Amino acid sequence: MDYSWVPRACVPVGIAVVFAVFRKYFPARTDGSLTRYDRTDGKRLPTGVFNAVTIAMALLIAGGGYFVLHGLNRLFAKADGPALLQVFPGAAIWFFLPGFAALAIPWPLTIRYLRGSVYHDEAAYIEAEGSAKAGFDCYRVMVGMVLFLVVPIALFTLPERLTLTNQDIRWTHYASLRPEVFAYSDAQRALFVDGYRLRDGSFTHHPDLVLDFKDGRRLSANAVGDGGTQPSVAEMKMLLQKTGLTPQEVQTLEDVR
Repeated sequence: MDYSWVPRACVPVGIAVVFAVFRKYFPARTDGSLTRYDRTDGKRLPTGVFNAVTIAMALLIAGGGYFVLHGLNRLFAKADGPALLQVFPGAAIWFFLPGFAALAIPWPLTIRYLRGSVYHDEAAYIEAEGSAKAGFDCYRVMVGMVLFLVVPIALFTLPERLTLTNQDIRWTHYASLRPEVFAYSDAQRALFVDGYRLRDGSFTHHPDLVLDFKDGRRLSANAVGDGGTQPSVAEMKMLLQKTGLTPQEVQTLEDVR
């Protein structure tokens, strides 16, 4: 029986459950006595200004966050010492945190600022309007997302990297500052892998170089890559040169005994 539909079905069900939880524990707080044209002592924002500010802030967070994270990772990489070659993850990984932050931060941050200004009535109206549409307290939920999702993710946004030095290979894992070290002299076998098999048995060409070490550990030249990346020729040549091994060609790792 084909169960491939299950993950797809779980997405809308999961979203519905989350929204139901929000509506139960964070009910919308509306003020029916306040309309956009009914001001007590506050001022009204020109039409479109609130949306323009939040969109501009989102673009700044997304774009600036990408370059900041990219630069910080390169800065941390210098701690590995003099490197012959360094391999970093694909650029897409740097968009996850800034993109998520750009969705979660601008709206509540702008509301928070307006609350303390002469536009406090406008903030109350926008907040009430958003909560009424969503069915839950948007401000509290989005502040919670910032505190309990964005901030923890930011603290662990230290992507992997692979550093080749004169003496060893240093693999810094995700959310880690201390690298795992592989000495070239401990490498016992090199495998040039042609690809891998999918669950249905079909073969996918995906070249990789895999090193086996005497302590039982195994390291792939594509350790910091993903399913769509391949190790560079320069990296594989460097690994073979430093280990002094001649690679054994295999179709998949499952064929190795």
